[in-house]
Amino acid sequence: MLDAAERAYLAAARVARLATADADGRPHAVPICFALHDDAIVTPIDEKPKPNDPHALRRVRDIEANPRVAVLVDHYHENWTHLGWLKIHGTATIQDPDHDQHSAAVTALRTKYDQYHDHDLETRPIVHVTPGSVHSWGELEPVTTNADGDKE
Repeated sequence: MLDAAERAYLAAARVARLATADADGRPHAVPICFALHDDAIVTPIDEKPKPNDPHALRRVRDIEANPRVAVLVDHYHENWTHLGWLKIHGTATIQDPDHDQHSAAVTALRTKYDQYHDHDLETRPIVHVTPGSVHSWGELEPVTTNADGDKE
């Protein structure tokens, strides 16, 4: 589903946006940290500042009511010839810790983000997005700039 350039862009990206909609179609978007696991995107429902049942979160309730989601990864540059984005429409499920793929998803997340090494991901749900369609546009290489804003 993902071509080589799209897979590399997605694997290198540090943040994306997850868009969900509730049963009535009301949209909701949140920034996420994520990893590729096989051909899926996984993102944890990690600890929140306030105590909360993970299944009470808006994105989890939305997915349980309407599993169709979108994941958007993009980057901006003042030189608009260097803009690019990747959008994946897919189907999401909530994988609780007893799911057979949960442990592998946790490993993928910890491999990508050092910050997750001290998070209790083993006891938290994981959002698992199976891509249905992929659309990309522009330059699919994150652009680095120097102090003057020039492309390096």
